[in-house]
Amino acid sequence: YNWAILFFCSFYVIITYIVLNLLVAIIMENFSLFYSNEEDALLSYADIRNFQTTWNLVDVNQRGTIPVRRVKYILRLLKGRLEVDTQKDRLLFKHMCYELERLHNGEDVTFHDVLSMLSYRSIDIRK
Repeated sequence: YNWAILFFCSFYVIITYIVLNLLVAIIMENFSLFYSNEEDALLSYADIRNFQTTWNLVDVNQRGTIPVRRVKYILRLLKGRLEVDTQKDRLLFKHMCYELERLHNGEDVTFHDVLSMLSYRSIDIRK
């Protein structure tokens, strides 16, 4: 009977220690995602701010949507990580414009749609 109590108590302490360490590891991992360095981030605040500034040049009415044909103009104006070189990446440029036209049937596209497309393009999702 004494061995059973000793086994139970030691098992309980060890399992509690392991689970507590796992919980702390999960919390630390989530904090590291939110509080990472600017150079470690896939898209920095400056990149998103640059996209917003470029978007505001095209969306003069501040509606948050633009005609899909104006996306080409935005893509040519962008700089930084979201920049699309229209000479070097000509096929990619055409493909992105075609995808947005196809997805929205020639209607207006939103700020979020274009930013999502560019962010997925700027990182390699296959990793």
